[in-house]
Parts: sequence; structure tokens; C-alpha cells
Amino acid sequence: MTIRKIKYELEAKLKSKDGGLFSKPSGKIERKSYENSGERFKISFRNLKKHKNALAIVSADGTEIAQVLIQNGAGLLDSETFNPNDFPELNVGQVIDVHIGGNLILSGKLYED
Repeated sequence: MTIRKIKYELEAKLKSKDGGLFSKPSGKIERKSYENSGERFKISFRNLKKHKNALAIVSADGTEIAQVLIQNGAGLLDSETFNPNDFPELNVGQVIDVHIGGNLILSGKLYED
């Protein structure tokens, strides 16, 4: 396995005000840039039991950046590229929201990790 050195990483922990004590819906969005070896864009969700088979719309400051299929309460989008223009531009401080069926499900703010 090759270890890649991270040039920069943006991340947001996505949280919800709804959900049970032990299975609160949550998620994470990451955008990593590696020195000399491309970029990675990853969005993951878990404990979305109320939304077993739905489409989640992910937005940054109100602009849609991705759609993720929720199956069995979880969702994942994980992509890598050598062309940084293949992924949406993200910046520290942007608010990431996740809507399902027009309802806000998760939210968080991007920070540099």
C-alpha cells in the first residue's frame, strides 16, 4: 500500500437534531488534495433509518454539489481524480446541508483538517 502525503483537506461533520439517543443520523464530507497524486471527494451518511431508499441532495451554501442514494439507512459517494476540476469547489466556512424530500436532514460547516 502506498502512503500519500496530503497537501490539504477540508472536512465537515454533518449532524442532525433529530434521531434517537444511540442512533442519531450523522455524516461527513471530505475533500482531500494529495501531493502529486490527485484529489479525493467523499460523502458518507449513517443511521438514516427513516430514509431507507431515498435520494439525498447535498449543497454547499445553497448550491447543489452532489446527490447520494440512501440505501438501508446509509449512503456513500467516494471518488478520486487527477483533475481537481472534476469535483465541486469547496471552501473553509461553507455550510453543507443535506436534504431528503425537501427536508433538512443533516448540516455542518467546512473546516481545514
